[in-house]
Amino acid sequence: MAREATRARNVPVANGLDADPAVDAAYPPYPADPQVAAIVEHYRKRVAPLAERPVGRLAAAVERLPPEQGDSPAGRLIADAHLAATRGNGAQIAFTNTGGIRANLRPRQPDGTVTFGDVFTVQPFGNTLVTMTLTGAQLKALLESQWRSSTARPHFLQPSATLSYAWRDDAPPGARVVEDSITIGAERWRRDATYRVTVNSYLAAGGDRFHAFLDGTERSGGPLDVDALAQYLSQRSAGGPLAVDATPRILRQTARGSGTAVR
Repeated sequence: MAREATRARNVPVANGLDADPAVDAAYPPYPADPQVAAIVEHYRKRVAPLAERPVGRLAAAVERLPPEQGDSPAGRLIADAHLAATRGNGAQIAFTNTGGIRANLRPRQPDGTVTFGDVFTVQPFGNTLVTMTLTGAQLKALLESQWRSSTARPHFLQPSATLSYAWRDDAPPGARVVEDSITIGAERWRRDATYRVTVNSYLAAGGDRFHAFLDGTERSGGPLDVDALAQYLSQRSAGGPLAVDATPRILRQTARGSGTAVR
């Protein structure tokens, strides 16, 4: 076909998980194709026993945030789950990427139940967990790489509870993270130390332009990220609905030295 006879048209498709009446009015949903709908329904019934299996309970909805807004409740939950699942590999810290969190995690009424299908909707990629060794210097460089240019907004990784730090937006590139603020567990970060860090296999391969993970050594494989989250929810909500940690782990430091949440 000749180039001049070729036409393209963008067709926005609204995500129906969080329906917005204004979006639906602007972009009316297309009716389902009968043949495709029949295939989808067939497999929906096949996976229903797995998807509808309860894995835990939550006290409230767990929200995600854009990558420039620091750590979110969903990011904190997932990173903590990944850390717990890989402690046997020596993990001290875990990160997950904001873009890999595909939905908010909403408990079901009346008791806050969360199903495996809910968890899979949040983490649908089936990545495995990878634990690697980074030096303190490499870890600092990784945190600094969250700023892609001198003017760009940060693209924050979501850290586990074992890592916290402050940053300054008036500092030069490569020095935005306040070194004295970096805490790993109960200890201050050290440039010459080594740390065991867990990420999903996408990040471990340098995904989302976090190339620092490519330098990680002594790699150990772990479970699927979705299974780690499901197991964490099951264990942590055995005595009642889990309340996700509300304490920010990434703080913006003001000129006077005090810290505030990125938001």
